[in-house]
Amino acid sequence: MQSNNRVVLLLTRLRSHETSSDMRILLFVLTFVMATGTIAAQPLRGTLLKSGQDLFLQSNDACGKYRIDSKNDDVTNILIKLAPGDSVNATGDFDTDKCVAAIESIDYVGLKRFLGNWISKEGLITVHDFSTLSLYPAVPSPINNDPAAKSSNFSVFKPQEYKYSVTPSDGKEWVLFLSDTQSTTFATIQFAKEAAVVKIYDSENGNVNKVLILSRAGTLK
Repeated sequence: MQSNNRVVLLLTRLRSHETSSDMRILLFVLTFVMATGTIAAQPLRGTLLKSGQDLFLQSNDACGKYRIDSKNDDVTNILIKLAPGDSVNATGDFDTDKCVAAIESIDYVGLKRFLGNWISKEGLITVHDFSTLSLYPAVPSPINNDPAAKSSNFSVFKPQEYKYSVTPSDGKEWVLFLSDTQSTTFATIQFAKEAAVVKIYDSENGNVNKVLILSRAGTLK
């Protein structure tokens, strides 16, 4: 309200002196008033660190890390589900003087526990990083050791490559989007100690099409 009064006062004083110089000054002052009155949130991205009870976003600037200040309950509940080494793509503001990251919302996350190799009935899944994974389809065993069947139906398959992203969800699940060159699949994933449950949904009616049980495969040689 105070900013608006200053604007009205400036307009009143300059109404009878509309020279080009006055207008340039007015535009400068208006820009300054608007900039100081409202600071827009900006994209924040980083890896989570933990020290005591505080969570931090790792950075490469002079601060080194920013203590996370959660601005609402939604952000707090998401942070509770995350762990050190996870990454977040969020919206908020960096205070470079106090080295504080004020987070207003979390849009995407990278889950460290999802990385590595998993086995399911669909085959071997290798999660390379926070955005790409490969599916090596399961190869059925040949029936009755038939050499012809083995040679024609059980050759080594090339992996299916996917882009993926993870977004927050209520409860213990995370929302998982899988994309290949042709389509995007909507799914949810929930983790246990050395396992995970993936539910794949029909994009048209929202029904669960498939449930996959993933088991940690360890390091492959």
